[in-house]
Amino acid sequence: MVIGGSLLASVKRQALSGGLIATGVFGAGQRANASGSEKPVYFTWSEEPLGMSLVRFADELGFWANAGIRPKFVGGINSGQLPALVGSGDVTFASFMANRALAAVAHGVDLKVIAAQSYTTEDEPHMTYFTRADSTITVHNLKELEGKTVGLASLGGCAEFILKDLLTKNGVDLKQVKLLTQAETLLRQSLEYGTIALAVIHPPYNGVLRADTALKAAFSDYDNSQEEGGSAPLSANGEFIRKYPEQTKEFVGILAKTANWVNANPAKAAEITARKTKLPEHYVTKHYFVNNLILDEKQLQFWWDLYDRIGILTPDLAKLKPSDIATNEYNPFAPSAALIASQKDNQKVLTSTDI
Repeated sequence: MVIGGSLLASVKRQALSGGLIATGVFGAGQRANASGSEKPVYFTWSEEPLGMSLVRFADELGFWANAGIRPKFVGGINSGQLPALVGSGDVTFASFMANRALAAVAHGVDLKVIAAQSYTTEDEPHMTYFTRADSTITVHNLKELEGKTVGLASLGGCAEFILKDLLTKNGVDLKQVKLLTQAETLLRQSLEYGTIALAVIHPPYNGVLRADTALKAAFSDYDNSQEEGGSAPLSANGEFIRKYPEQTKEFVGILAKTANWVNANPAKAAEITARKTKLPEHYVTKHYFVNNLILDEKQLQFWWDLYDRIGILTPDLAKLKPSDIATNEYNPFAPSAALIASQKDNQKVLTSTDI
């Protein structure tokens, strides 16, 4: 994983030339209030135009209207590029898998994981693996993937490594499985045409593929890692959270309230998602988030263990531990700054779920 000035410059050029900027400019979230005297403080958040993050949900619910911290949305950026931009402050907060945060911190990037986010359940997985309807590939005969191609949105994150973990556990020779990166919106067609044998799909597009009778859901990330592997926590620019700790706490508090509302109101959340993504409502799959967005050690430690299993845990990663990259310091609902042991210690919803 390369993190440095050349990557940052490349991403900025790509964003500016490709029309990624939806509101404001890179860096506006951190630098617009550099004096600390202006209110509110703005943060930059990367989101696909039809994306549906907690930040967008909170915006739809009106939670930012009177807040001391408010979003400026920028266009979609590949998750592999986000850690560098968060570290530089060009993006203030972002959601990506904990392994990306681990690699970034190991390379000296100034970021911190400050809140949990998505949570995998059996009926609400983080990722679903689709095949053609006539395929014989299942979670029980994964060696059939040898000599075939898997389609996924990007390398270096959950789509690649959780699948490799599952394949390794089932004796699959990873060298015999080809990975093709492609936008998830294009993977459906590639699957139907037979270009790929398996597609890795996240919400909300997994609902679109579930409705396609030419395809079928073969298994999900829950089959590999149950609740542990689906967390894509929220990372923050280190300089920003040191300068604006109270606004950061308000940010996490608003998103925790939003997450609890989405969990308790799936039908209303689906209606909002359908409206914002332009998907028919019956295509929209449910979102599920960690209660109160409190971080736990077990979900983070999962990535160290996974890297070890698939043989990519390097010494610079191994010397770090979850508390080196993550904290509950900015979560107003956490019992302390320390990570809780597991989500078994976080069963009570601590905000109102009525609006």
